[in-house]
Amino acid sequence: MTDQLPRGIAAALRRLAAEHQSERFAVADLLAALGDQGFGLILLLALPNVVPGPMIPGFSVPFAVGIAALGLQLALGWHAPRLPGWLKRLSIERRRFERFVIRTEPMLLRLERWLKPRPSDLTQGPGERLVGVSLIALSLILALPVPFGNAPIGLGIMIIALALLEGDGRALTIGLAASLAAALWNVALIIAGAELFVAATHVH
Repeated sequence: MTDQLPRGIAAALRRLAAEHQSERFAVADLLAALGDQGFGLILLLALPNVVPGPMIPGFSVPFAVGIAALGLQLALGWHAPRLPGWLKRLSIERRRFERFVIRTEPMLLRLERWLKPRPSDLTQGPGERLVGVSLIALSLILALPVPFGNAPIGLGIMIIALALLEGDGRALTIGLAASLAAALWNVALIIAGAELFVAATHVH
């Protein structure tokens, strides 16, 4: 995924938000802006899980489903995502998209500073398919209702998505390692929660 890469996804999103004329922003608009890099949607699906906000039960599930679907297509070797019409038509208000871009821009800029094209076995062929399989597994963890568990997983997926966009094999390795650490963190939280539950039931 190294052809016609959008240099500076943060700047691209800011420009997209500023130039969009319609009152609503659809998934189809994002796909058109990403062009050949339609799998950049993975990044946009991960971002809401990383930005601080209120804990809402089930909040991560729709994003996780989208990431799993895109990960599956990547694992199958597809070069562009294929989304159903109803999904392409989903939209949000332009003002909400602008606020989203403003909140996420600082984080994206920090990550972009150390990204650059660095081809490796993970940026093409079987390696890229393996990344797709990893995204499916991570999306399943992201969907779990684990307090304080979504942000680390979301950050790992963000790094992976940015690395795919830039064709950065080293960043992909870091993203996969960070995601593994986040997955282990989720396991630790689940075990701790289960132990607390068992202890509480024994007290009563």
